[in-house]
Amino acid sequence: MLNAMIKLRNHGLFGLLTYTYVISLFPKSDLIRALILVPILLYSIVVLDKLNPKVEVFKLSYLDILLGVLSAIPYILIIYEVRSFTVLIPITLLLLSLYFFHERKSMWGNVVGTAFISALSFILTLFLNNPFYLIIPSFWTLYTFTQALYVEYKIPYRKLDRKVLMVSWSISLFLLITLSLYLNVFLMLLALIEPSVRFFKPGEKLKSSKEIRSLGRGGMKRDLLFVTLTVVTSYLVFFRV
Repeated sequence: MLNAMIKLRNHGLFGLLTYTYVISLFPKSDLIRALILVPILLYSIVVLDKLNPKVEVFKLSYLDILLGVLSAIPYILIIYEVRSFTVLIPITLLLLSLYFFHERKSMWGNVVGTAFISALSFILTLFLNNPFYLIIPSFWTLYTFTQALYVEYKIPYRKLDRKVLMVSWSISLFLLITLSLYLNVFLMLLALIEPSVRFFKPGEKLKSSKEIRSLGRGGMKRDLLFVTLTVVTSYLVFFRV
């Protein structure tokens, strides 16, 4: 596997950024631009994997900062080209994540940081000339934000009330349903059924930290299901199959 070949420590990060790239391609995108993004995203994965544990404790060397700046340059150029207000979403999430880590609120730093990575789809879809540049990133970002809350809730030593999870998804549902109806893509709402059941009935916390790994594996499978349903329904809506 590619994530093993480049010796990543955080395989979840690899999966999240890969899903973000894949979901940004549909229902239609520019093939040449899609290929251009591959090396950019691979470099981003390596840099994020290296810097993530250091950012959490705010212990960055000058080399780390340089790597981060080099990783950001392609995205800055894309932002300059597309010039859309939606790029403010990932920028805001990045700044919020750094703020939470700086304040030693690692749980919220991780949750918002996860949303930041998925929100890169707001930038990618615009660069790829994807006509669903608003609805696809909205689905993915709001889902991954609440999914991150779900994971934090399930961890035994996290003091996160399930009501926070339920409120987050309630707000997300309202926004996504409203946006889907406005854009006449309501078929895509089918992708929200499974996460709605899970987020509104999250069950009890894990009994042991040993179960966290299986929780992560299950989460990746559910993420794949969500991406698949979102991609398929967006394709059906766009091409009116």
